[in-house]
Amino acid sequence: MASVTGSSEETDQQVVATPSAPAAKPDIKQTMADLDALLGIEDKPEEEAPQESKPADAGSGKITISPDVLRALAEAEAARAEKMGSAASSGEMQSRITDSIERIVEQAKKMAEEEGKSTENRSLGEEAVRKELNNLYTALASDKKGVDPEDLKKIKEQVFGATTFWVTETRPLAMQTLELGVAVRGNLRGKREAVFKEVCEKVAAMFGDKYVVRLVEDPEASLEDMNMGGGSDGAPPEPRVLFEILPASAAQPQATVGWQRAAAAVLLVLTLGSTLQFGLAANIGLLPKETLQWLANPANLNSDMLPPGLETFDPVPFLSSTGNVFMVTLLPQLLHELAHAAVASSRGIKIAPSFLIPNSQLGTFGSVTQLKSMVRSRTDLFDFSAAALVAGGLASMGLFLAGLAASHGGGTPEPGLLPVPSQLFQGSLLLGGIAKLGLGSEALSHAQVYVSPLLVGGWCGLVTTALNCLPVGNLDGGRTMLSAFGRSSLAVSSLLSYVGLGLGLLGSSLALPFGLYVLICQRTAETYIQDEVSGVSERRRAIAGALIAFAIITLIPMAPEVADVAAVGSPSNFI
Repeated sequence: MASVTGSSEETDQQVVATPSAPAAKPDIKQTMADLDALLGIEDKPEEEAPQESKPADAGSGKITISPDVLRALAEAEAARAEKMGSAASSGEMQSRITDSIERIVEQAKKMAEEEGKSTENRSLGEEAVRKELNNLYTALASDKKGVDPEDLKKIKEQVFGATTFWVTETRPLAMQTLELGVAVRGNLRGKREAVFKEVCEKVAAMFGDKYVVRLVEDPEASLEDMNMGGGSDGAPPEPRVLFEILPASAAQPQATVGWQRAAAAVLLVLTLGSTLQFGLAANIGLLPKETLQWLANPANLNSDMLPPGLETFDPVPFLSSTGNVFMVTLLPQLLHELAHAAVASSRGIKIAPSFLIPNSQLGTFGSVTQLKSMVRSRTDLFDFSAAALVAGGLASMGLFLAGLAASHGGGTPEPGLLPVPSQLFQGSLLLGGIAKLGLGSEALSHAQVYVSPLLVGGWCGLVTTALNCLPVGNLDGGRTMLSAFGRSSLAVSSLLSYVGLGLGLLGSSLALPFGLYVLICQRTAETYIQDEVSGVSERRRAIAGALIAFAIITLIPMAPEVADVAAVGSPSNFI
């Protein structure tokens, strides 16, 4: 990092460049060699850590210049310029950068010669170096179409101040997704929410929709920097914050394009197919026994002959039951998506078409719902995510309980009931326990249990909801965790979720495919939150905790001995 510091509290522009850029032109290399010679830096092997230059003066006014950063800055810009189609533009930009660096080196030489002499000359020298660094920043910022330095200067002078946020430092952001923005560090001088609102309103009044302001925790702040306020109520210390000024184009996710709509349509068709296939598989027990025995032989699958037992088989009940399972399995996911859309509409959140994820064991794993606009606060993000989980979960639980009531104990075959293996109920501590109470131990002691299609659809919906409640990545559960407890808590819960899925402790046979799905599609936490510091209400935090608890007790398998204890004294028909 290259910085200039003076006796005042405020620190001027700092410029950060990627150190992994290709080699620069010979004239830049010569300039950097001169800078190395001036600062007494010798060539070092690559494995050695770079050493920062010593201050030119240990007094109240001092200059600290990191030659490695200036070198990397020049090299990176030269490499970028070489990729541009216009040779004239490339040469002009490189010339401007080289000239600025040479003037900085020359001024540093003069300051070194003036050491111990006139304080006034040294102050003029410091101001000259500061001006050159600002010119260098201006050249790069204007070329990258980031935050205009003149606009940033107006924001520092007219938006921030002694009564809102006292600026001490500005520098480009290092985040890949928001790299064109500027981080503004300083000291908060008022109530956080009020200051943030005032800053946003002033920036909008000055520049319209040209820039977006974000409020985030300062990652470099120490415990001593935290606001230990809270008074006698025992409130936890507030984190030190910084503001990010972003061009509107960099602050918004990429707009939905045609291929994304096409992909969403294809995935919808595939999910309908996987759900229909699941419905057929759930009803396969309704086929005649001789047909099932014939289908169990793989050699018969290539035969053109009609399977035995189907000559007099009435397909209407089979197809009707398959359609029922198909519809009730998709219903919770439909309500999930409608809840997303309703909250997004009420909070001004733009979303992309949902990418449904097909799965043969459940019909669907849920969906990937991408944000296409900045979310104003963690509260809005929480409501957007939690509303969908609650809607899908309540609908699934309603189907599950209705299915238990319609199963009539599950001990005898009846029209409209499906035979399912009793081992299914061992896959979930919560759902297996409820089924044990509703159907009774005697029914579950048989190899097969006869249940309503409503129970099958509710079971699948509850397991899908529980999987998406896991506090990991960009799942709805991850978004609720981020909103309720912060990014650090999400990092810990994501690690624990990956461990649980990897060891098969959560989700049983679904753990591996769902874990791969999360790693490929949902591992990155949500970034586009405007106010990432202000938390949510205690009621929302309690809901987040309840969703996580629901996910754990639903996805943990039920041990047989635990199930037996839970069923002691339970009625044969719970509903």
